[in-house]
Amino acid sequence: MVDQSYFDRVLKILARNHADAFLRLAFPHRPVRLPGTVENVEIDLPAQRVDFVHQIEDEGTEKLLHLEFQTRHEPDLPRRLFVYSGALTRRFDQEVLTLVLYLERRHRVPPGVYETRLGGEVVNRFRYPTVGLWEHEGRIRSGELRALAPLLVVVAEERDEGVLAEERRLILEERDERRRAELLAAAVTVASRYFERDFLWDFFREEVEMMREASFIEEWIEEGIRKGEERGIQRGLQKGLLQARREDIMDLLLIRLDLSYRQIKTLEDHLKRIEDPEALREAVGMAAQAESLEAFLEQLEALEKRTAIEEKTR
Repeated sequence: MVDQSYFDRVLKILARNHADAFLRLAFPHRPVRLPGTVENVEIDLPAQRVDFVHQIEDEGTEKLLHLEFQTRHEPDLPRRLFVYSGALTRRFDQEVLTLVLYLERRHRVPPGVYETRLGGEVVNRFRYPTVGLWEHEGRIRSGELRALAPLLVVVAEERDEGVLAEERRLILEERDERRRAELLAAAVTVASRYFERDFLWDFFREEVEMMREASFIEEWIEEGIRKGEERGIQRGLQKGLLQARREDIMDLLLIRLDLSYRQIKTLEDHLKRIEDPEALREAVGMAAQAESLEAFLEQLEALEKRTAIEEKTR
């Protein structure tokens, strides 16, 4: 079964690239514009990473949308969301809209409210919309919410090959090649919570080559490289593995260091020059211990030179 971190990464990808689908679930009658995304948001509680934050525009006013995913309800969630909302409001000085999406089917959707009481009387109340994704299963199956097709196996009452076939049909109808690859990779990753990976590789055998543009399921990519299950896909899977490791390095440094936009671009340019997966694996360890960006880039340049020399001697 897939590690939870891969499942979380899939949710992050879906939230980043298909936020409009989640907005339609929560605010079906309210047109909202999405001018941008706030990446890798941390709040000082200390350093807590929230699920996902989007910039939205409502009647000319910029606000933040905080998306929080819950596979199962956690009792302390309302209080945490109350704290997160206050911290995000303070950090960005903007109004914050909090939306919770429950994934796995349950008897009812928990109410979105946090209250403080005095003598049994409610003194303060923080409310937020909650959405049970299973309540919109029909909209996913119809193609209206095609971007959420990888989550169909999560909300379905019967998790079988029929559900996977339905997901595959919906995703293959997506015309954009990159989005199709991303959704297929997401479908495989999510389904691995419920099916054995060997079965899934066989089930999605004909779509493996299409997934080569997706870069966020490193464990699956490594297995695909070892097995070479489809002709011509090794190069594409290797490309995905390299990108996944670059993203891991970026995530580590963004968490540990306060980087400006210019520094982030400089870092990206350096990482793109490294095409050796073992070198990038070593760079992940360096990023976990780096005291500054300058120190990391100095180590990275030394690593590049050493890798180039080793490549010439092979």
